[in-house]
Amino acid sequence: MAEITDIRVELESLKTEVANTNSIQGRLDTAIDKLTDVSTSIKSMLAVHEEKLSQSEKIDEVIFNKIRERADELDKVNSELTDKIELSEKRLMCELKSIRNELDNRVGILEKYRWLILGGAIVIGWAVSKNLMPLIHMMNGV
Repeated sequence: MAEITDIRVELESLKTEVANTNSIQGRLDTAIDKLTDVSTSIKSMLAVHEEKLSQSEKIDEVIFNKIRERADELDKVNSELTDKIELSEKRLMCELKSIRNELDNRVGILEKYRWLILGGAIVIGWAVSKNLMPLIHMMNGV
């Protein structure tokens, strides 16, 4: 009889362990279900974030291409403006040289006339000074 009680005690002990194991297994099943849900949520969040990153990279690429295009356009416009400015500068320099040559010619003519007038005035002054004294004497004698 002692054996039967020992078997019953062992049986009760096994029943308790089985109940505990079933309880632990139930909790593990619940934990696995929750982990599966979390894993699924993380996968969907990662997919969404990956899509957003992909779209962001595409947008960045478009923006960088536009920036490169604008830089090329600005270089072209800058080059054209530089060429136009250089051309205008050359034209202005030619015009200034032309005006300077005209002024030099006019000033040269004016200087020539000045020297002619000055020379003529000296000749007239000399002629008058030689003839002025006899005329003054003639007028005094009258």
